[in-house]
Amino acid sequence: MGRVSGAVIGRYRRARAAREKRAAAELWHEFREQPLDRTRRVKVEWPKVLMVMGVAELIAYRTTHRGKVTPYLHEFAPGSEPLLCAGKKRGQLYLIGDTFKVNAHGIVDLDRDGRRRHHTPRYKLVRIR
Repeated sequence: MGRVSGAVIGRYRRARAAREKRAAAELWHEFREQPLDRTRRVKVEWPKVLMVMGVAELIAYRTTHRGKVTPYLHEFAPGSEPLLCAGKKRGQLYLIGDTFKVNAHGIVDLDRDGRRRHHTPRYKLVRIR
């Protein structure tokens, strides 16, 4: 088998990074319902091993839609069971699983065939302030 030059590997990595950047911009546009006006590079050190903390049942976050900051709470559907995992270093917290995705509707639960899964909420959120 022949050797692959560093230039070829570099071109491949740049092309892959460009595709991933375009995919992230498309997801941004779907989710935020507005064109992407700037990007931000976030350094991520992917650990080789994760510690599983447990199963995530819900996640709360806030984001901007149509220029307004809005809080959201997503309760994962029964059976979805994404794993909440952590790396040893600071800032390494991950949701791992194959039964959810993010699209224009936010976090969406999926069945094993990739179809959207609907469910009756099990939790009641009470906002204190």
